Amino acid sequence: MAIDRDTFKEIMSRWASGVTVVTVRCPDGIHGMTASSFCSVSLDPPLVLICVNRRNRTHDYIREQGAFGVHILDTEMEAVSSRCAGFLGEEGHWLNDLPSRTEATGAPILDHALSWMDCSLWQAYDGGDHTIYVGEIQAGGASAGEPLLWFCRGYQRLSK
Repeated sequence: MAIDRDTFKEIMSRWASGVTVVTVRCPDGIHGMTASSFCSVSLDPPLVLICVNRRNRTHDYIREQGAFGVHILDTEMEAVSSRCAGFLGEEGHWLNDLPSRTEATGAPILDHALSWMDCSLWQAYDGGDHTIYVGEIQAGGASAGEPLLWFCRGYQRLSK
């Protein structure tokens, strides 16, 4: 018998990770979600994966658009992460008020991220109540800064 949801959440809360926001263009503008499941997959071709809950609006937008942006956030973007995590309700997921641009795929790329990837949808796999989307990076960039981290259900920063 599998562990219960609360035990699973408690175990996973001990995994320290960077904070990523996934963006997608849709008819009403730019929609974003905070993604806790993100990692690199392949160097050749350059692939990353994100896991998206099937009930999340972003889930269907990615399938429809066939492209998405991934942003690794710095400490100055904590408010963006909170919005995209749903802390401000559904309206917080709409990012039309933030400075953004397009690069290769037409997916929205937010300004001021620590790094960003413009991805075309390469493959989608079943992952229980989530879909594992694999994106091929068509364009990307990085800048200097300090990463925003998530650990034990809260934002953290590197200490030096």
